[in-house]
Amino acid sequence: MSINNYKNTHLWLLIPFTIAILGFLPSYWLKFADVPWRQHLHGLTATLWFVVLIAQPYLVTRGNARKHRLFGMFALFIAGGVVLSALGAIPYNLANEQMSDAARYGLSFIDIVVITGFAFAVLMAVKSATSLEDHARWMISTVFWSILPGLFRLVLVALHLVFDGKSPVGPPQVLAAIGALNIVVLGYLMFRDRRAHPAYLTAAAGSAVYFVALPVSQMAWWRGLADMLFTI
Repeated sequence: MSINNYKNTHLWLLIPFTIAILGFLPSYWLKFADVPWRQHLHGLTATLWFVVLIAQPYLVTRGNARKHRLFGMFALFIAGGVVLSALGAIPYNLANEQMSDAARYGLSFIDIVVITGFAFAVLMAVKSATSLEDHARWMISTVFWSILPGLFRLVLVALHLVFDGKSPVGPPQVLAAIGALNIVVLGYLMFRDRRAHPAYLTAAAGSAVYFVALPVSQMAWWRGLADMLFTI
């Protein structure tokens, strides 16, 4: 596959970036001065990851391979910050008494799966750096691990506004819907490429966590494990 096939990839990546910004607008960006440092660490590193992800295909398809490699090394530090800050946020989310037990334990399970999948995709992108097709797909697949928290919040806010706070659709249904959407988009990409690339297959499999988070949140083994691992 030619490098020219990715000349407009940066434009497509603006879509998930915009979704992430809008999704976290009420809870983060509009409260920027008031949120704790741990939230800043995760919010800013995740935002920078999207910025780097958008910049990389633009640079390499415009003949700036050297800058692309430099940004790639920078991206590793950013990815590490995303993973560590996300892990660091789980204990505080789990201790949030404003959420129900199902929400606290369900979201913590989702976080673990998403963080693991994201980290794996980044490592595979580094490993396949000499293969344009594999490297590009593993990098793009990180979007499908990281976009859903922002999309989830964006949909909840939209439903709240449309139905004046009385939405007929609850968070579990929204989670299932966006997980299904993730799988559909990944399926389309694989159909378009005429190849079920491991990067997209892995992200699609990981999206299944949004269907099982609620049942898992009720299981004693997960609650015990989460309490043991993430007690503040």
